[in-house]
Amino acid sequence: MDPATILVLLLSSGVVALLVWFEVNSRRNEATKQQKSDRIRSWFEASARESQTKAEFGNEKKKAA
Repeated sequence: MDPATILVLLLSSGVVALLVWFEVNSRRNEATKQQKSDRIRSWFEASARESQTKAEFGNEKKKAA
């Protein structure tokens, strides 16, 4: 094989490997962001349910009195 062909193949495979690495890293970052947003969303929902429960309990207490 011609040395120029070998060099082109090496550079091309290096570029492909770099692009694959970028894609894998990007998908990993997106998954991490999604997990964080899911945790935050569940925390807010739990907090809202707790606030609603406390408010309902306060209303029932007033009605009983």
